[in-house]
Amino acid sequence: MTDGSGAVGLTWIGQAGYAIEAPGGALCLLDPYLSEFALEELGLPRVAPIPLDPAATRADVVAITHTHHDHLDLTTCRALAGANPAVTFVGPSSIVARLLGRGIAPERIVTVERGESVTVGAFTFHGHYARHEVAGWLTEDALAYVVEVAGTRILHSGDTEYDQRCLAVAERGPFDVGIFVANGSGGNMHALEAALMATQLAPAVAIPCHYGMWAPEAYGSGHAPDGKPTLDPQLFAEACAKLDGPAVRVLELGERIDVLPAGVTIAA
Repeated sequence: MTDGSGAVGLTWIGQAGYAIEAPGGALCLLDPYLSEFALEELGLPRVAPIPLDPAATRADVVAITHTHHDHLDLTTCRALAGANPAVTFVGPSSIVARLLGRGIAPERIVTVERGESVTVGAFTFHGHYARHEVAGWLTEDALAYVVEVAGTRILHSGDTEYDQRCLAVAERGPFDVGIFVANGSGGNMHALEAALMATQLAPAVAIPCHYGMWAPEAYGSGHAPDGKPTLDPQLFAEACAKLDGPAVRVLELGERIDVLPAGVTIAA
């Protein structure tokens, strides 16, 4: 629900997924993983509860960064399409055939590639480079996004390793919020790399993501150079502080913050 302040609502819905609500109430779901799709396809049961029922959730646009199961959740997408006859799906061209295969009409899918921008209703999506190279699961068109809505800019790193090419997204700044993957395995940055990227891109507030969905061993053996496991978001927060980087918010599942062009405040 909008709070009447003109703020953009940002809610963590698990893993790398967020609900972005415009002041007028329009809703974007970014990488919503709201099912057991990874269990059905890969044998990975979620331990995090499902915060939204996709069959009963109103959504105007669903934005996808890449085709991995916890980002392009086809069970969730089909349920959202059924509950929202006008919902639009946005993402790289690799999502198209997969959505068509689940019965989603082509006119409801809008592609965006690296270096491209599309506007759907209240939301403008700028596609940028992400390097997500996983053996056997290559996602050559994986995206980072800058989402512009109501005068705010929200950066989502997408699933990515640390790469200087990712820093070119700075041209879209300054950012009111930056969301950074920090789990340290499966082709993703560890917490120290994510903190370095956050410091270099300098959002007003940085948020770590991509942890807590599965049991820790299901994420692989990713560790920071000091040997600490990187699934602890506090490691990201500590590293940002040591680097004199941005302020950090570690969100609880289902927690919402309100984003204003001048920064972030906690919802009342």
